[in-house]
Amino acid sequence: MTAVKLRIQDLVEGTFDGKCIHITSGTVSEARVLGTLIDVFTTDDDSYISLTLDDGTETVRIKAWGPEVQKLKVFSKGDLIDVVGKVREYNEEIYLTSEVIFKVSPNKWILRELELMKSYVESGAASRDTLTDASGKERVPPEAEIEEPQAEAPAAERKETEETKERKEEESVPGEKRKEETEKIELEEKEDQEEKGGFEKLEEEVDFDEIGEFEILGEDEVVETVLDFLRDGLTKQALIEQSGLDEIDVELALRELLDEKKIVKEGDTYKRIA
Repeated sequence: MTAVKLRIQDLVEGTFDGKCIHITSGTVSEARVLGTLIDVFTTDDDSYISLTLDDGTETVRIKAWGPEVQKLKVFSKGDLIDVVGKVREYNEEIYLTSEVIFKVSPNKWILRELELMKSYVESGAASRDTLTDASGKERVPPEAEIEEPQAEAPAAERKETEETKERKEEESVPGEKRKEETEKIELEEKEDQEEKGGFEKLEEEVDFDEIGEFEILGEDEVVETVLDFLRDGLTKQALIEQSGLDEIDVELALRELLDEKKIVKEGDTYKRIA
């Protein structure tokens, strides 16, 4: 399976050479990313569409032209989308042209995070702060400013100083300004409550039992699993249901096995070549 699962940040920070993108773990011509759809743009004549995907690390656009536009118009803002696409660049912007794209559940998002964490640990890139960039130069966080230690005042003196400072600040703030600050605090508390409510809603949608039973398979293991299930022939949908693999994993595995002539397709049925 040629599509490489990535965080969007790793994708857009890579260096494109005209054919593929160079990232810390190698070169990628076809990437697989999962994120939330935050913006949709379509031309009036439906000749072009772009979907902006955000996975919490960065954003990337999925673009399509002509007949492919209709395939992307079915998605809406807020959808969680898993997409496989060819890596392209225009005007110094890295983007994807979709090959396979599906709307997925929050479960899939959590599972993808686990997969990515496992892959980063196995590749020795667990600490994202010390990863190398596309040129091979190590990315190191800037050194913190070092302040000279100062002698501490006695506890009672510190307390009095703090209380005096707070009282002076209160006295110096006009009533209107204090009102604005109160309103700002109330607004922040309201936003915190809304954010908490959104997280609780996400928790309700997540099936933690399913996640607990999940086994992270490597790409080769996925292909072998699909091949084993095709001894007697199955449709793609039956294969998905029986194997427990997701749609895109199955789609990519079937594509690879067909290219390698290890399976044949007869109508809607895929069968392993003996």
